[in-house]
Amino acid sequence: MSDSSSSSSFGRAVLTAGATLAGTYASLAAARWAYRRTLPSPLSLPPALDLEPRPVETPDGRAQCYVRPGTGPPVVLLHSFNAVASSREMQPIAEHLAATTDRPVYALDWLGFGRSDRGPRTYAPALYERQLYHFLDEVPGAPADVVALSLGGEYAAQVALQAAPLVRRLVLVSPTGFAPTQGPSTPGRLGLALADHTGTFELLYHRLTRRASLRDYYARQIFLSPDAIPDALLDYAEQTAQVRGAYRAPLRFVDGTLSVPNVSDDVYARLYRPTLLLTPTTPGSTVQSFERLPAVLSQNARDLSHQALPGGLLPHWEAPAPFFDALDSFLDLH
Repeated sequence: MSDSSSSSSFGRAVLTAGATLAGTYASLAAARWAYRRTLPSPLSLPPALDLEPRPVETPDGRAQCYVRPGTGPPVVLLHSFNAVASSREMQPIAEHLAATTDRPVYALDWLGFGRSDRGPRTYAPALYERQLYHFLDEVPGAPADVVALSLGGEYAAQVALQAAPLVRRLVLVSPTGFAPTQGPSTPGRLGLALADHTGTFELLYHRLTRRASLRDYYARQIFLSPDAIPDALLDYAEQTAQVRGAYRAPLRFVDGTLSVPNVSDDVYARLYRPTLLLTPTTPGSTVQSFERLPAVLSQNARDLSHQALPGGLLPHWEAPAPFFDALDSFLDLH
């Protein structure tokens, strides 16, 4: 075959492949546009907690918080980050505080989750640190006891380190940042970037956040006992995924860019507010590991304390009695 024939054949193959890819991309774009039109606003979600819902204007958008007025040091609850995160994750803690104390209680939906704004923006640690700093500075009116779950604890600790007068004490429930490595590999990030660019991630996100898939996720990675998975958590998790923009912040969570770099040594080990770390006695098959926890505790023995609890990564749902014993004692709630 001549060079010109080979070149012509190659050109036709490239054009054919290009046309196929363009057609696939156009089909995905059309499907994504059509599906978006069926989705309601995040504010269409019912309140996650039986507390008064209030909007909070932040430098990066409007957030939702839930409030129970009271007296004494305020308590601020911060949910985790995952595909279907919201303040519903903190429901047992909010109900316990409302029933057993007179403290002011606040729960905050992070931007990109729950009933907070989920518009297009750069979801990154700096955004969430700004959101939390603004909230603590403007809303509670006094230094707060902050109870944060999973990755939310990284931002709570960062703000407590940088703006200590806003924080009285910290409780970090199943905090992230203690594993040897964080986030997906470079090929994984590249794959996610491609899936985002083509719209595949958005479509898959809405398919994979149906109730059956969520139950499987909780059973494999969050709860040690599948029988402990509450319907209230599953119901709201499925609802919170089916609103406009729901996939945006979870994409950044999945690709690992929401983690604070070297948080264990640069943040946790340097905290100078009393901080209680609550982790599973036996993490088992859960998605998190706490291998670096002993080293961090030894670096900051004065301000960090640790208690291992039965259950998985949501002990306030799976093993509430020992969880609330630890919480009440540390925050002087008795």
